[in-house]
Formats: sequence, C-alpha cells, structure tokens
Amino acid sequence: MKIRKLVFSVTVLVAIGLLWSGAPVQADDGPGIIMFKDTKSFAPVVFSHQSHKSAGVGCGDCHDVLFKKKQDSTDVNNALNMKALRGGKYCGSCHNGKQAFSVRKNCKQCHQ
Repeated sequence: MKIRKLVFSVTVLVAIGLLWSGAPVQADDGPGIIMFKDTKSFAPVVFSHQSHKSAGVGCGDCHDVLFKKKQDSTDVNNALNMKALRGGKYCGSCHNGKQAFSVRKNCKQCHQ
C-alpha cells in the first residue's frame, strides 16, 4: 500500500514538473478580428488573428515586440500609419514583399 502511494505521488510530481517546465501551452486565438477604423478616407483595416496564426505567426512574433498595445487601447498620435508601415514598422516589418505581401501594394488586402 505504501508503494502504491509513493508511485502515485511521484507520478503526480512528474506531471506537475512537466507542466511547469515551460512545455508549450496552446494559447487562445486572441480577440479574433480587429478593425482599425481611423484610416482617414480609406476603408477600415480588418486584421484577423486566425489568418496570421494559420500562416505560422505566433503571438510572441508581434506582441510586445511590434505591438505593445492592449485590447481596447487607442493608437496614440496615430503612430500606426502607412508611412510607418512602409518604413518597416508594425505590420510593415513582415509585410515587406519578402516575408508577406507588401504594404505598398494590395491595399484591398487590408482595407476592406
């Protein structure tokens, strides 16, 4: 009986250790679709977390590296603009025509 308790305890501790060791954990899909409406005379920009996830982009590829924003925050001083994107900031760091379609073309890909 003591051996059975010992084996059970060791099994539980090993399982906890594996979970706590930094083994990959499936993150949620994020907020889904984000719509940027402050686009002057252009159509709003529709951003899909799912389409980026399907393309192999992980949360950490953008969050707190390119985007330090939190849900429901605002774009201070309109820093997220086409000039910044064309300069390789924000979305433009990947959407450069090499890693992903360029922000210089395909306007309707984002502005929907």
